Amino acid sequence: MPPNPGWIELIYGCVKSGKSRTLIDKINSVKNAIDKEKFKKEFLVVKHPLDDRETKGKISSFDGGSIDAIECETPKDLVECITKYTKFIFLGGVHLFGRDIVPLLKALVDTNVIIVATGINLTSKGKPYNYIPQIMTVTDVYDIRAGECFTPGCGEDAYRSVKVGDHFEPRCMKCYYKTEKKPSLVVVIGPMFSQKTLELIAKVKEKERKLKLNPIKNYKDEFMNKDLSAIFKWSKDKRYGLEKIVSHDGGSIDAIPVDNTSQVKSYLQKNKHIGFVGFDEIQFFKGAYPLINWLLEKGYSVYAVGLDENFKGEGFGDVPKILTLADTIISKEAYCTRCQKQPATKTQRFVTDTINGIKKPAKYDDPIVLVAGKDSYTSACRSCHWVPGKPLNKYDNILKLKKIN
Repeated sequence: MPPNPGWIELIYGCVKSGKSRTLIDKINSVKNAIDKEKFKKEFLVVKHPLDDRETKGKISSFDGGSIDAIECETPKDLVECITKYTKFIFLGGVHLFGRDIVPLLKALVDTNVIIVATGINLTSKGKPYNYIPQIMTVTDVYDIRAGECFTPGCGEDAYRSVKVGDHFEPRCMKCYYKTEKKPSLVVVIGPMFSQKTLELIAKVKEKERKLKLNPIKNYKDEFMNKDLSAIFKWSKDKRYGLEKIVSHDGGSIDAIPVDNTSQVKSYLQKNKHIGFVGFDEIQFFKGAYPLINWLLEKGYSVYAVGLDENFKGEGFGDVPKILTLADTIISKEAYCTRCQKQPATKTQRFVTDTINGIKKPAKYDDPIVLVAGKDSYTSACRSCHWVPGKPLNKYDNILKLKKIN
């Protein structure tokens, strides 16, 4: 279930992956279930004019489906369409909006509006599309749609787009990167204490069990076997020892501590049999985004675990951009220790007052990186998350003036 009264679902993927069809089906299912006047009053269907510019005033899919929509070119245009009765917004082409779409989405969610949006995560050159990385960090539900690879004779699930002449086509990961082995990227995100690391530990132990049952002979001569893994951790994280990755409940696996991404490349170039690469606390790795790109280009299966947001509620390191590359995102939730009602999607940091020993929320201008555990961190839902000194979202007051609540 979505974690808060207001939330965002992002339907995204390559060209011709059925994003718009999925959105149209969702809208029609609502329209068929409720009174027409209620839909008109509480539901807003909007598209960016450049999202399929050939069909004016409609959200349309490549298979011929369509539904009427208001065209909004800027976040300001969208605000003007919102009324105090708006509870749901269906938004086509969110990737085409400017920078202000991010704070607007945050403000809308904080006023309990539910948003379902479609977007393209990557350009045909494999780069994050506009402000999609920032949008993905405020997303609650990820629905990545796979197209069908247009490479003759392939037909595998496609997560990338390429430009062919004057049009765009979907490509699977193997055809896009032109690798011998099929690359993949799983990203596990969530706040602290959401059991993210357990996902990585379980995956590695699964591979270990598989190798026990089916040992690989002469593996050093085998180039890039997906059952042989190398798991890396940030060397400054010494909470449970230098060469171990340990979950909060005590599960553990061996890991290779590294100071920088070049050490990862060097290790893999020396150990060519490795095909599965894992990372814990990927947010701490400087240059993580280009490293993940490099790994995919080489055909590795990659499993990255980390915080998508820092304690301020903002994108952490390269994680937002890494999310755009993933073909699978596992979004974890924790327990809100304050209200004890909502699932927690935020990390709350505390500092201890040196005079009276009372814990209080860390301020916005406090350092971002602090490797610690329960003594300094807890998890919180969106409503309970508090960062003193955090700059005001300009759209909060605008929505209040429109009496949206």
